[in-house]
Amino acid sequence: MSAGFRPPACPLVVYTDLDGTLLDHDTYRFDAALPALRRLQAMAIPVVPVTSKTLAELDPLLTELGIDGPCIAENGALIATPAGYFGNPAGGDNRQGRFQLRYLTQRYDAIRALLASLRSEFGFAFTGFADMDDAEVATLTGLSAAAARLARQRLASEPLLWQDSPEALTAFVAHLRRHGCRLVTGGRFQHVLGDSDKAAAIAALEQDFVHAGFDDFSRIALGDSPNDATMLQSSDIAVVVRAKDGPGLSLNGRAGVFTTRACGPEGWNEFFQEHLDDLLRQLSAKRTDHG
Repeated sequence: MSAGFRPPACPLVVYTDLDGTLLDHDTYRFDAALPALRRLQAMAIPVVPVTSKTLAELDPLLTELGIDGPCIAENGALIATPAGYFGNPAGGDNRQGRFQLRYLTQRYDAIRALLASLRSEFGFAFTGFADMDDAEVATLTGLSAAAARLARQRLASEPLLWQDSPEALTAFVAHLRRHGCRLVTGGRFQHVLGDSDKAAAIAALEQDFVHAGFDDFSRIALGDSPNDATMLQSSDIAVVVRAKDGPGLSLNGRAGVFTTRACGPEGWNEFFQEHLDDLLRQLSAKRTDHG
């Protein structure tokens, strides 16, 4: 159980994507990132997962990682905070297990109803997680059947495989926008969710940090795929973790972007081991100058 948030001495928060970034693209393991992760945790620097994963997937994973703070699930559709972490009373309809939830978009039933309506009316060809069973999701993702079952426990977004033309996709996106939804591209799937993204969810979460007395910090964001772009663009320090497969992530027009040589958790560890000391010195100097 979380002991609650205490502002760290170091003015820094780390926001990280998981699949292909902190977790290996193929094995979903994080062992190579542990030296850097444990160092950040020893300094009480908050490490906030910002991911397409469901809360059902995240709950056991956070325990494995030793992360006891908030997380952002389903590509920014919701924020999950351990009950009482920021000192607020927990309860009500938005409690799930040990987490208090803040929904930033429509909930899953509404997303599914919209997709069914668009497919029926316009004939779009796609297959969503709701159309698959656990075994099919496991085959597509490389997850075990048990892990695939957790990935299908959606709360506010739907991953799908697009099986239609590029022109149909353009029309599909336009229809989603008319209904207050959006489409984001992840490492393996397209994700349909309401009008939120990772950056918007981070901004909402940071209100809680500020209310808890932590309001003068810099942000490091790490990601590897296009659905991480808004998160990295809005960060103070952007780290592109080299993608193992796919187009990777390009931040056009953004200066001062770090790009790792290694992929996944090796690249995650590489960045912090090579640059954290310099960044902490810069932050300390900035505080001294402003003090």
